[in-house]
Amino acid sequence: MVRLERATASNAGVIRRRTFAALTGAALTTPAWKLLDTPAPDLATSHATGRVREPVVRFVEETVAYAQQIDDQQGSALSFVADQFHAVAGILRRDSYDAPIGHRLAAAAAQLAQTAGFMAYESKHDGLAQRWYLTGLRAAHAAADRPLAASILSLMSNQAATLGKHCDALQLADAAQEAAADAPTTVQALIHARSGLAHAATGDVGGFRRTRDHALAQLDTLTRQPTEPGPRWAYYASPTELDAIAGRSLVVLARRIPALQDRLLAEAEDLLRARALEDDPAFQRSALRHSAWLALAHTQRGQIEQAVACGERALDRLPTVTSSRATGLLWRLRQDLEGPASRATAARPFVARLERQLRDTQ
Repeated sequence: MVRLERATASNAGVIRRRTFAALTGAALTTPAWKLLDTPAPDLATSHATGRVREPVVRFVEETVAYAQQIDDQQGSALSFVADQFHAVAGILRRDSYDAPIGHRLAAAAAQLAQTAGFMAYESKHDGLAQRWYLTGLRAAHAAADRPLAASILSLMSNQAATLGKHCDALQLADAAQEAAADAPTTVQALIHARSGLAHAATGDVGGFRRTRDHALAQLDTLTRQPTEPGPRWAYYASPTELDAIAGRSLVVLARRIPALQDRLLAEAEDLLRARALEDDPAFQRSALRHSAWLALAHTQRGQIEQAVACGERALDRLPTVTSSRATGLLWRLRQDLEGPASRATAARPFVARLERQLRDTQ
């Protein structure tokens, strides 16, 4: 009998009904390390209702992929994703299946929980996001899917870095890298790129450079071995996206280390530009976020006209993307444009539009 699923289904029900405070310290990091050292459970079942077969699993996996696409295109659709998770959790709980089918169902549940967690994070519901991530981590463990567990751990690390919980962020980044040790090259590159954000949050240039170098080495390997299969959920882990993550890290570092600001920001601008100027509708949430980061980088360097141009692109995307995190970045841009910058002729119309559009989204 599958043990994980009872806990997963129970937790999911609680997730739906409660508002959570954000966790920190051992309450957050201990489950991560514990699952890495615990054997995955046996997912073959003998109960009752019906046998789950290939067409059902394929339908579930297509639904998972669709949920991920919604997230990349427009941001939060948390209620929809939560409903899909509950549906898969119900199959795991009530139906019968062999071990391979059980692993695929558990992996699907884990991916839905990961997507729900990221949607909650983007909406600034940090406690809820953590509970979804922890639920997804348990499901990934049950699926014996360490690359997926690594992805969830790295998102938990990024969230902790955003919240200023630097020790948590570094521990979770370490756990993610351990989980990804034997993962496909694409996943390893993604995990190292995300780990750079944890080091950047502490002002650790050397740590950021090491993780960046690891990510670049993995991308080089992928270029030389392009046929290596990666998991479907990592489709967005392109060089453009990984460069953008590194660019965000550099903007964070520049704020932490003013003496290196100009050099770090110049490098950040080069890495952020491709994603910030992205026109592909499939990646508009990421494009919104990174155009805001690029505008912040330009503002910090006193490049007001460039900042306004990037900010305008971000505002053009805002009506079609739901992301409180991105909105928060744009409010930070408004703050950075106060003072001498806001009196620049190029900035005045943009600042007025920025304030008006941000208030309309509240």
